[in-house]
Amino acid sequence: MSAHEKQHQATHELGRVYDSITDSKVLTEFFLTTVSQFIPARQSYLFLAARNKTLLIEATIPSVEKVSEDLAAEAQKMFEGGKPCVAKGRMYLPLIARNSIMGIACLERASDAPVFTPEEVGIGFDLASEFSGALKNILLFEENIKMERLAAVGQAMGMVVHEIKNIMQLARFSDEMTRMGIKEKNEKFLTTGLFKMAKTLKEMDGFIWEMLSLTKDYQLEPEKVDLGAILAELQSDLAERAAGYQIRLDFKTDSDFPAVEGDGRSLYRALLNLVKNAFEAFQNKTDACIKICARIKDDEHYELSVEDNACGMSEEVKAKLFEAFFSTKGKRGTGLGLMVVARTAKMHQGTVRVESQPGVGTKFILTLRRSFPKAL
Repeated sequence: MSAHEKQHQATHELGRVYDSITDSKVLTEFFLTTVSQFIPARQSYLFLAARNKTLLIEATIPSVEKVSEDLAAEAQKMFEGGKPCVAKGRMYLPLIARNSIMGIACLERASDAPVFTPEEVGIGFDLASEFSGALKNILLFEENIKMERLAAVGQAMGMVVHEIKNIMQLARFSDEMTRMGIKEKNEKFLTTGLFKMAKTLKEMDGFIWEMLSLTKDYQLEPEKVDLGAILAELQSDLAERAAGYQIRLDFKTDSDFPAVEGDGRSLYRALLNLVKNAFEAFQNKTDACIKICARIKDDEHYELSVEDNACGMSEEVKAKLFEAFFSTKGKRGTGLGLMVVARTAKMHQGTVRVESQPGVGTKFILTLRRSFPKAL
């Protein structure tokens, strides 16, 4: 094998290594290191082009605090030329991928060192080409990740705005009733306004908690929980809405149900979201009913269930239920409710499962721990 063939093979092998690296910073530094080994240089630089085609220094080996104005200007000129060349003891290698130039690499020798040879320029250009393809792939991947994150942020913001708008509608109604009560000295209006305002504050507090509970850092701090009291609170809070929907609520708790450990607000919000979803699953049903039940399963676990006799759901919908932001309600839904339910089950070291048949109804069952091991 000739020297040229060996160099070509080595360049190809290095290209495969470049392709295997998934971090742009690691790839850039590795490229400068390897190219300097093939083509001895006292200093190497890598510039990448910004959107306006201005070069920005990306990496240097060895590290330097600042690039000289002379070098920066010359690199910009060579970048615009788009061809490998040697000038003033420096070799410039354009970084070309998919017919576009991304930047330029520069190798620098001392003034008393031998000039770069045409063979070295050829090797450098081959390595730069292999590197450019790998870097382009990483940058495209990182851009896609960034766009996906921005889309997720936009979706999350839309979800938050949707929920806040609902709460604000209740707040406006509360404000209007309170003002009318004061203006007309009507005790009924005033009482209704203050009651609705208290409900609005509770909704906002619950929504803020839900947002916090979905963060990575949120930790469950178990305390004694009276599930009977939670179900009674839920029944009181939902009575008016159930009457409006003409839906009967049936609450059941085992008579000897003991206190359990957990997060009471988390359990309340999970049940609230499940019942709200059930409300919206009915379509002009005359005997509409939602059953909310708490029962002991065994010595270590208990179950909370919400069951309706509404429209039910298909297997395809069931499979997507707990995906982030999934909703069957179109623009009216955010998918937040079931995310909170799933998070609550996980926080309580439990599970949530769904039983549903189209035209029959749906049942959500949370199986949760009755107590948690004490920290040592």
